[in-house]
Amino acid sequence: MQFIDLKAQQARIREDVEARMRQVLDHGAYIMGPEVRELEGQLAGYTGRKHCVSCASGTDALLMALMAYNIGPGDAIITSPFTFIATAEVISLLGATPVFVDIDPETYNLDPGELEAVMRSDSLRKKGLTVRGIIPVDLFGQPADYAEISDFAKKYGLFVIEDAAQAFGAEYRGAKS
Repeated sequence: MQFIDLKAQQARIREDVEARMRQVLDHGAYIMGPEVRELEGQLAGYTGRKHCVSCASGTDALLMALMAYNIGPGDAIITSPFTFIATAEVISLLGATPVFVDIDPETYNLDPGELEAVMRSDSLRKKGLTVRGIIPVDLFGQPADYAEISDFAKKYGLFVIEDAAQAFGAEYRGAKS
């Protein structure tokens, strides 16, 4: 059973896509060409953000965000077990430890009510790990409960990185992911 007719969708935009591809081929600026700046500007405007940095993948975006926080060995990052492997993978790639918090059975997003147990647990301290941040994952076009997660993060001085790869543009309290 075909869920989406990609051929019909492509037919509607084919002429425009091919024209833009020819434009890039003609000027030869394959990396950081004018189309990249244009896309970043459009995405920033669409999401209501001041800036946007495009990446080759959501994995690269998460990796860059964690690198900006100097995440490495001895650090622990809370995330969801119900996600694409890249969310936990980037944490491990930097030498840090992913800490999985159970999901809400109705939304399948990280359950904010489960966060406190992580901070009260002695097991991370015994392993010499310090929780530095939280990466909630927005699933199926539905953002995580950022109000509760942000309140929790502020209480413990943690950063929050929104993994919105599976819900880009979804709205939470009037703001787009």
